Amino acid sequence: MAFYITKVTATGTGKTPATVTFNKGLNIICGVSDSGKTCVLKCIQFAMGVIKKPFEKEQTGYDSVSLDIMTPGGPIHLSRTVGKNVVNVVSQIRSIDGGDYDVEYKSNGNKNPVLNELWLKLIGIKKLPMIIKNQDFARQRLSWKTLMGLFWLKEQEIENPKSVLLPSSPTQNPYFFASLLYLLTGNEFPDMEEHDKDEISKAKKEAVRQFVNGRISQMSKKREELQKALSAYSDLDVEEEMQKLIDNLSETEAAIAAATEESKDLLSNLLDLKEKEAENQITYSHFKSLKSQYTADIKRLSFIVDGEVHFHSVDKNKKCPFCEGNIRPAERKSYIDASRAELNRIITQLQGLSESEEDVISSLNEVRGKILYLENQRSEIEKLIETELTPQSNKLREGIQQYRSYIQLQQESTVLQNVSQEWIVELQKQESEDSDNPKFKPKEHFPVDFNTRINEIAYSILVDCKYENLNTAHFNMGTFDLEINGYAKEDSHGKGYWAFINTVVGLTFRQYLHEDAVYKPGIFVVDTPLLGLDQGVDDNAPTSMRTALFQYFIDNQSEGQMIVVENTKDLPELDYEASGAKVIEFTQGKYKSKYKESRYGFLHDVYSN
Repeated sequence: MAFYITKVTATGTGKTPATVTFNKGLNIICGVSDSGKTCVLKCIQFAMGVIKKPFEKEQTGYDSVSLDIMTPGGPIHLSRTVGKNVVNVVSQIRSIDGGDYDVEYKSNGNKNPVLNELWLKLIGIKKLPMIIKNQDFARQRLSWKTLMGLFWLKEQEIENPKSVLLPSSPTQNPYFFASLLYLLTGNEFPDMEEHDKDEISKAKKEAVRQFVNGRISQMSKKREELQKALSAYSDLDVEEEMQKLIDNLSETEAAIAAATEESKDLLSNLLDLKEKEAENQITYSHFKSLKSQYTADIKRLSFIVDGEVHFHSVDKNKKCPFCEGNIRPAERKSYIDASRAELNRIITQLQGLSESEEDVISSLNEVRGKILYLENQRSEIEKLIETELTPQSNKLREGIQQYRSYIQLQQESTVLQNVSQEWIVELQKQESEDSDNPKFKPKEHFPVDFNTRINEIAYSILVDCKYENLNTAHFNMGTFDLEINGYAKEDSHGKGYWAFINTVVGLTFRQYLHEDAVYKPGIFVVDTPLLGLDQGVDDNAPTSMRTALFQYFIDNQSEGQMIVVENTKDLPELDYEASGAKVIEFTQGKYKSKYKESRYGFLHDVYSN
């Protein structure tokens, strides 16, 4: 996706909107000094989110800027108020969301999308890449502001005696080159991981060395202690002695197992006898209860028989004691025979019960004798297990464990020795290795034909721009600047040529990015490219570098939008408008402009004589 700026507007309460419109190709903003030319560019930068403010709102009365751009998918409108770090976006493109955008990334995260990512999307970068920022492979987000250094040449930098492309701080160079590489190739070098700086790396190695040496010392002391403990077994064949103990332990545990099994059998027999004892005890109790019943029945029947006998031996009354009348005795049934028969039966049963009772008592005594015998046997077995076999087993186990501890001590000693040796080897390897970490050298990753292509393009542009006495053009990768005829610009010409050469460098990269880059900015801005240039020939002559440079601008509009700011007095006499270029002139009322679009100044009622 490519874009171009269509309009920039400054507004304020009670102020007439100050608007400048642009076409897709060449746009020239010219005028006298202090007429607002550079202010137009600042307004664009402000809307892009790369500067804090374009003007003083207290002095000018203006407080807001809007920017309109056109893309293949449709227009986008951006607006920002001075003093605010939020840009409002109105988008008619599906891939660009409308709404508020934050100008800056916040440490605690952004609720709104960030404007930086919108501008990157407009040149085709859909996902924000993390770019290597220093030689130690640390990373940071790709920045639109950094990329602008490739296609936006500011007035305060146009006369730079050094590279006009490089950041002002050399520490930013790796990040700049990595950002340029991303534009060219789309490669953010994902396999390159961040590592420590040299001084940090050395400090870590020293810390590791001290730690390892300390651990080796500790292990040496530990191994010495182990060797002293092992000396007690020096005269023994530990393996053989331990095997003897293991064999004895096996025999002892077999004896314990056999004794335990015998104890289980005895317990089973005991349980059977206990059950039999309980049965006999119940029978005996039943017999006792029955005997008690029989005894009571005998007493009852004996009482009946005795009563009958006594009744028959008593004289019977024949006269009534009251009336002395004769009494006829009633016939009475006798129970003596029946009672005597029942008494004999019960006595017989009682005799049988006594015999059965004796049998039960005999069986009960027999069972209890067996129980006592088995309990004694089981007690002896449990005592044998508890007092002899188990202590013997424990003692054998302790002996085996001692020998195993010896073997473990031997193994620990061997391990400590081996680990110590390994650590010493690793420490020696580390000390012998090159202490310097690999460095990120972005220039090594530029396309193989980069320098050749830049040289060719630069030479061609210098020819087109009628650079006087041109012989060679070489782009020095070390200084990242153009050398003409074998000389750097600060050595070959005076200050007056620097702006011109820097403009050529910017145009060179404009063409290279247009033709060879994966992502193409598609816009080029330069402020006062002719600053200080006095060639000593007629500025409007065909051989004039001034005229040729602007003719180059006219002839190369197809590579994207160009916005050129220049003083009117330095502007060559060319038919710009006939070529499709647009010229905006700020006159400050000193004269009537010959260009179709002109006015007093950019901000109304601000710039005056």
